[in-house]
This record gives sequence, C-alpha cells and structure tokens, in this order.
Amino acid sequence: MRFVITIVLCSFFTTSVSAQNSNLLLGNNYSSNFNHLIYNDNYHTAFKPIIKSDLKFDVDSILELQEQSNFSNWYLRKIFSEHFILLKGEDYRVIASPIINFSNGKEFVDEKNTSTNTRGFIVEGDLGKKISFFSSFAENQSIFPNYIDVHIRENLVVPGQGYARDFKETGFDYAMSSGYVSYRANKMFTVQFGHGKHFIGDGYRSLLLSDNSFNYPYLRIQTTFWKVQYTNLYTEFQDINYFLNNGLDNYDQMGYAKKYMSAHYLSINATKKLNISLFESVIWRMNHAPGGNGFDVNYLNPIAMLRPIEFSVNSPDNVLVGVNLKYKLPFSSYLYAQLLLDEFTLEQIKSNNGYWANKFAYQLGYKIFNSFGVKHLTLQTEYNLVRPYTYAHHNPQQNYAHYNQPLAHPLGANFSEFLLLINYKWKKFIFDGKIISSKYGGDIKGDPFSYGSNVYVNYNDRPADFGIDMYQGNLTTVNIKNFNIAYIVNPKTNLKINLGVTLRDFKNEDGELQTQFINFGIKSDLFNHYYDF
Repeated sequence: MRFVITIVLCSFFTTSVSAQNSNLLLGNNYSSNFNHLIYNDNYHTAFKPIIKSDLKFDVDSILELQEQSNFSNWYLRKIFSEHFILLKGEDYRVIASPIINFSNGKEFVDEKNTSTNTRGFIVEGDLGKKISFFSSFAENQSIFPNYIDVHIRENLVVPGQGYARDFKETGFDYAMSSGYVSYRANKMFTVQFGHGKHFIGDGYRSLLLSDNSFNYPYLRIQTTFWKVQYTNLYTEFQDINYFLNNGLDNYDQMGYAKKYMSAHYLSINATKKLNISLFESVIWRMNHAPGGNGFDVNYLNPIAMLRPIEFSVNSPDNVLVGVNLKYKLPFSSYLYAQLLLDEFTLEQIKSNNGYWANKFAYQLGYKIFNSFGVKHLTLQTEYNLVRPYTYAHHNPQQNYAHYNQPLAHPLGANFSEFLLLINYKWKKFIFDGKIISSKYGGDIKGDPFSYGSNVYVNYNDRPADFGIDMYQGNLTTVNIKNFNIAYIVNPKTNLKINLGVTLRDFKNEDGELQTQFINFGIKSDLFNHYYDF
C-alpha cells in the first residue's frame, strides 16, 4: 500500500502530461485500423488495453483521416463520422455514443432462426490532463446457433458477456457493463481502477491472461521508464457455481463466492527488435492463518516475486509464471511466443514419462501487415498447446478461471490449436477470414476421472500419475471456417453492416455436431466476443 501512496504523492511534484489517459478498446476489429502503427514502433504492446497517452499518435485523428468525409448536415455527421455527443472545453473533453447490434441469421443444420438485439452506450472523457474515465453498458437478447446454445446451457453464461437468463424459451437475456477511472501522475506512473478485462500477448489467443471471460473489478498500476514497463494487476474473481456445488440451492440470492488474483508483468524492450516480458500471478481465496479470512496482504507487495511468498507462508494457492516474446522482422512483420509454467519437475521432464504435474503451455505465431506489398492486407498464423491439468487446482475454487470461463484460452487445457487469420481493408469495406483447427481430450461421460481439459475439475481425480498424454480422454476435433464482409458506416464507433458465414464441424467419441450458420446485421464492433471454440 505504501507503493500506491507514493505514486499519488508524486503527482504533486511533477509537471502536467498529455491527456487522453483512457484505454484503447480491446476489440480486434476496432484496433485493426491502427495496429500496424503500434507494432512497427517500439511500444510495449503485450499488456492490453494499451493506454492512449503511451502512444505517439492520436487514435481519433487516424479514424478521421480514414473517414475523409465532411458532411454539412448535423444528422449525417453523427451517423457517419462523429460521436453522438461531444463536449469539449479548455480542460475537459467528453464523448458519448449509442452502441447497437441488430442482426438476424439462420442455422441450417437445425433449421433454426437466430437473432441478436443489443442496445447500449459508451461514454469516455478527460478531466484536465491527468484524469480520464470510461463507461459502457449493453443489454442483450439473443438466440444463438446450436453449439453456442449448448455451451450456454451447460455453463450458465454467454461467452465473455455475463449470466444468461431465459428469453422466449429458445433465447437468452444478458447484460454487461464496464468502466474505469485513470489517473496519470506523471510520465512514469498511471493508476487505473475499474471493472473490465485485460489481455496479455501479441497474438490472437493468450495463454497468460485473456479477455475470454466476463468483466471483473481491478486495480492496475503501470510504471514506465527507460526501456521498461512494469504492471501490477489486482483483481477479484467470482465462482458462480460455488454455493450450488456445495448444496446451497438459494445461492442466487446469496451472491457469488470470491477469489483474488495478484499479477506482475515486466516488459523490457531489450533491443529495437526484441521484447522480453515476464509474467507471474497467484490466485487465492482467503488468508490461510487460523481464523483468518479476506484479502491476503502478502500478495499486495508490488515488487516481490509471488512464488517465494507463497512458499514462505505455507500457502496452497495457485501460482503461474510465464514469458512473452516478440521479435520484429522485415516487411512490417513479427514473430511472437508465449511459455506458461503451472507446475513442472525437471527430472520428470527429462525422463519423458508423462508425469501428470508437468503442466505447461506454449504459443508460437507470426503476423505480417501489408502482406505481399498489398496495403491493408494482414495475415496471421498461430499455434497453441496446453498440457492436461494446466490452470486447474486441487481446490477447484482456486483454479485459473472466472465466472465459469477460463481466464486464458476458451478450451481450457489438454488441447492444441492451429489458426490462420486474414484481414483486408479496401476503402470502407473489410474482409475477414478465419480457419481454426483444434483437438482436445474431454472428460468421458460416466467416468469419474478428470482427463485434464475442464479447469473446474479437481486434478486429484486423475486416472494416473504417469503416462499422462496429450488428448487423453474423449478425443475431440473441432474445425471452424469463418468469413465476414463488412461496410464501415462510422469508424468512430466501428459501426458496420456485416454479413458473416460460419462452418463448424465437431466430432468426438459420442458423435458429431455440425453448424452451418449465416448472419446479417448492423453492429458497433468494439469488443471481442469469442465464439470460435
């Protein structure tokens, strides 16, 4: 806590810095407009959302240049090129806009009509040169294609978007809000308190921390100096099944069980081409001293390594460590990689005997902008692998998950995945293509053992200590092909008219589920919704 107080006091002895201390939105489609500017410079890119004042360019100016329209009519400007509300004075700026998603579709295998009806808003502003804020809200009613519908009914949540309540028997009603306040004390220190998500990595997926799950309250402290950026992240997560799993049927009226995470992320631009970043996190439920409960102050230390602290207090908490790498290559491209270690024993790895506690994950990827000399053509390929039982815990309430969803990859663990992504922009049209091939070992119906895919299952219920292989259990393959064509109506809110086609083939020992889905609509595409699993 003394570290936080020191940051606040520093603000009284420093000169003003530039405003716009709000975050870049996490949406991949929204940031595709200027990602090449970020990755071709020497920014710290992996910890997201990136704070706008860390950039050398103004995002709004980039979007205005891309619009290149000068409507004299107020209504046309608001629809096609501006935020709905803009309040601006000498020492303040506030913008606000509605966000929508009105779409309809058809799932042909089950002959099912689908739809989404979203109404909401975003508000963002700067007060003086040090304080920025953001708020968003979305109310939704949706009828989903077959595989997403099955997933929601099993897990009670719409992926990444909150608790699902029944809507007209075949659909779901759900809502999500987010917001934060940022305070930039000086060029070195930024403090942010809010309710939202984060993403660590330079790829499409993250094996360290992803925006795959629901929003959570957090405190973020970012320190930047020389070639270093150091981030502390303190969060509160929820286990929405805790009371139900413990025989308390009225859990919905009791609130949800809480757990906490403390994470450190150190990013170093070792050279103009190479970035090396170190990650560590700990998940805990309570102070383990006799009679103690609540927030464990040992994990508030902003600098000390978490693994030695966990060991020194004889803690059963869940600690993860990892590395993120990025290396810039010619032709506006870069290689990236991640390695995550949950548990491992070097002796057992050398013996190659399939020891269950050798729990690790890795990612390899490559991304190129303006591919083959074609402006605005971006290609990306990525491979992810996660060993069985990674992210799980002997106490499922201390797993690396939140709100019935993994905090890293949507498939959990015991899987491998290959992705190929294509994005091309021509004038106001955007073409997106995605091919995903994954394989994992799921649990077997009627079998009491955990085979390492579901991070919510106690890993002590495993079939053996040795001979634990990838894809053990119910071998499952998933192949997804997705194509979207969109026309940008308003770049400020990424409002687009979109036509999308999804083909999905799911197979395992129990059978097969095919999805042939087409949808059309108009939507504000600002946030990531991961339905590709």
